Amino acid sequence: MATASPTITQTVRLHRAQQAFRLDPALARGFVGGRGSGKTWAGAYDLIRRAMSGPRDATYGVASPTYTILDDTTLPTFGALARRLGVWRGLRASPRPNVRLARGVTVRFRSAEEPDKMRGPNLSGYWLDEASLMAEDAYTVALGCLREGGRQGWLSATFTPKGYGHWTYSVFGRPRPDVALFTAHTADNPFNPPGFAQTLLEQYGPQLARQELAGEWVSLEGAEWPADYFDHAAFWFEAWPAHLAVKVLSLDPSKGTDSRRGDYSAFVRYGVTTDGTEYVEADLRRDRDGQQIVHDGLRHVREFQPDRLACETNTFQQLFQFLFESEGRKQAIGFLWEPVENYAPKVCRIRGLTLPLAKRSLRFKANSPGTAMLVQQLRDFPGADHDDGPDALAQARQVALKLWDGRD
Repeated sequence: MATASPTITQTVRLHRAQQAFRLDPALARGFVGGRGSGKTWAGAYDLIRRAMSGPRDATYGVASPTYTILDDTTLPTFGALARRLGVWRGLRASPRPNVRLARGVTVRFRSAEEPDKMRGPNLSGYWLDEASLMAEDAYTVALGCLREGGRQGWLSATFTPKGYGHWTYSVFGRPRPDVALFTAHTADNPFNPPGFAQTLLEQYGPQLARQELAGEWVSLEGAEWPADYFDHAAFWFEAWPAHLAVKVLSLDPSKGTDSRRGDYSAFVRYGVTTDGTEYVEADLRRDRDGQQIVHDGLRHVREFQPDRLACETNTFQQLFQFLFESEGRKQAIGFLWEPVENYAPKVCRIRGLTLPLAKRSLRFKANSPGTAMLVQQLRDFPGADHDDGPDALAQARQVALKLWDGRD
């Protein structure tokens, strides 16, 4: 007569943030924390537990920023924990690591160095370890894989924050439907060596300590402008004023010779009242081709009715004038085109925003994702990954000042 296999119970201790991250049902969950706050351990444990309670024979994905980090940290942490929990069934190391767990589960380990190579498999869940060291494309590609067996999968990301301008802040740092964020301080992890957090604190400056220990989003070290330029009571506005002395719609199509892969096309609506108060609203997207830029631009013209539509005409961007005017005639949308030739470096153009920021004369549209992204890029300038929004804003002010001074 067969006897039942004995049940083995493992006790696993979690600190409060790890436990909350582990139990939350949101589609996308972020665990942001300082050095040694238990981020990678929490991500590994969470995946294992979900895999052991999810569908049999399911497949999951794990990505690290590089294969070096994968080999040195992510995979060893995951493997040690899976063995401890008794669910490890083997590793196929070549050509890329695939781990087999109990219940027929497969976990594919990959590098995010080239996000397009993460495409392909249908997965039940995806864990991005050290996500703030990855490009945003890794996140979007991972989301598109979460469809195994016709079921919506989940995504988790563990990381240390990298400033307001980073994509992880856009995704996890601001309230969004079905997205949850959990924060842990280095000192929250009771499993670190005694005095570990204090030792790091003594070596870091206050700003770096907030990021690297407290897991807070902060303006990047070396940011051009102090944080209080963005935190005053009148910074955000709800509704556009009824009467504006000058209105400019500015376009940075991000198609020039100095553009980077993944840059944003940026529209900025800019208006100034007779008392010199400046109002800004932005529309930033990474997925617009030339046709979509023209379509969206004419919509902005129709809605905002600017005095000028300004666009940089350096290199081949001057072709946009022909495209806008041609499509504008078809749609019976009139506007005055303002070509802008830029010869000064972009960083110098953007630094022209120092005076209005210091004077607190700029107001930014509340409840606008594109405007929030523009503000993030301003906070982290010149160290942000992208500066398309600030450049479009600087261009709008340049054209508006010409109109204001009557030199046009």
